[in-house]
Amino acid sequence: MKFIVTCCFVFLMATNIQSQEISYPERESLTSNFKLVIEAIPEVKGEVRVAIFDSREKYDSKEEPIHAVVLSVDEKTLTWSNDSLPYGDYAIAIYHDKNTNGELDTNLLGIPKEAYGFSNNARGRFGPASWEDASFSVEGEETQINISLQ
Repeated sequence: MKFIVTCCFVFLMATNIQSQEISYPERESLTSNFKLVIEAIPEVKGEVRVAIFDSREKYDSKEEPIHAVVLSVDEKTLTWSNDSLPYGDYAIAIYHDKNTNGELDTNLLGIPKEAYGFSNNARGRFGPASWEDASFSVEGEETQINISLQ
């Protein structure tokens, strides 16, 4: 009899623990009117390439951005908008492709010859800014990020 009671107690505890899981499916469907302002473009020439990542893994591997945008440079300040960016954490990498070759041109030491920037205006020491420095949260109806190219 004790065995049956113990088994019932363990079963009830196990199902009770599983029922304690909290999820917020309504948050997954929330989106923000997102606006990216790219400032300090050094020259009105070429294009600006933007990559928006939604995870550290994708950001670190530089693969599978959720948005990859190419903007023609017709002013020293550009704006890109998305009216339905889901709530979450993101990081943005941008560079000014002056010669429109689709690559961030570097010198012999690997130092970029074209202006670039990251969200939060983060800078890396010997490479791109880290996810920790560049990431930001989208949590409200309106979100604006300004990035100055350097």
